[in-house]
Amino acid sequence: MAKSFSNTSRRQMSSVQVNNAVKAFRNPSRWPEWNTVAQNLLASKPDAMEEGDRLAVFQTIKGSLIETKWVVNSIREGDDFCEIELLGEGQFRNERQIAKGLKNLRVCITFLSADDGGIEVYSSCEVSRLMSVFAKQINRFVKQKTDQFLNDLSKVE
Repeated sequence: MAKSFSNTSRRQMSSVQVNNAVKAFRNPSRWPEWNTVAQNLLASKPDAMEEGDRLAVFQTIKGSLIETKWVVNSIREGDDFCEIELLGEGQFRNERQIAKGLKNLRVCITFLSADDGGIEVYSSCEVSRLMSVFAKQINRFVKQKTDQFLNDLSKVE
């Protein structure tokens, strides 16, 4: 049986800021401009994001090129909101999978451009009972992932 970890962060923003953030998020070619982690990004479609698209975010950690793969699981849109769910497909170094302990990594970002709106980021993952020994580090990772998306998106102009 797996143990789940999750974190939610919210930030109230003006509707102009939220609209700019959602435009930047839905345009994969702009990710390196706003995302502090994405040094490079490879996407199914470089100028638009749709359900089923695959994203590969590249970053250098301790001299090694790390590739983080995501799939756009769902996109829900309304008059003044947009919700995008990304599912993690894993991290790879030199074509070999790393970070195998995290299962079902999910990031759901909600953009609400109505009055008193803002951005909400929800991240979750599952680990085996054995990996739950590292609960403190896993909680920190999930919170870090949530805060990184929220902070980066809130700085989009």
